[in-house]
Amino acid sequence: MSKPKNKVPFKTRLLAFAIPLVVGLVSAIVFKYYVITPVHIPNQFMEPTLKNGSTAYFNRWFRAKQLGIGDVVLVHSPLDPNSVLIARIVGKPGDIIYVQKRMVFRNGTLLDPASFPESSSNDIPMIPPGKTESDDMPKVTVPEKSFFLLADNRELGVDSRTLGVVQESQVIATLW
Repeated sequence: MSKPKNKVPFKTRLLAFAIPLVVGLVSAIVFKYYVITPVHIPNQFMEPTLKNGSTAYFNRWFRAKQLGIGDVVLVHSPLDPNSVLIARIVGKPGDIIYVQKRMVFRNGTLLDPASFPESSSNDIPMIPPGKTESDDMPKVTVPEKSFFLLADNRELGVDSRTLGVVQESQVIATLW
């Protein structure tokens, strides 16, 4: 005679399956929206770094002290807290930033042109001959707990030249 098998109740099997599934789903949602934030790129402001229509992932777990020159950040707009923008940090507290003949200077030193990648496509308009609004900018001293941001595509981008400096508290996340 064979031994009778102990039958596991359906409710116990269901719980053994459902609990890990729910925990995994909740963990994935929390991770996606509170640790890594996906952002749809709606414009050409950061081309060629971030392509129009693509999705970029931003890390919400960062310290403002860890942010450096060249980091791409997601910030609340200083003029409208309900809108966000993406730009590159070019100035930290105490830095003096200015633009002359389309060249960006930080504390009197020219920023490396590689900080602003050039687009290889022809989708971005050519710089018009002569002076544009983004050619020259007077010297700005970045206040404490603030950053000066520039878009990679400075002809189209909205950044600290028009919005002013961005407070540390307005930084949401950094590009992963």
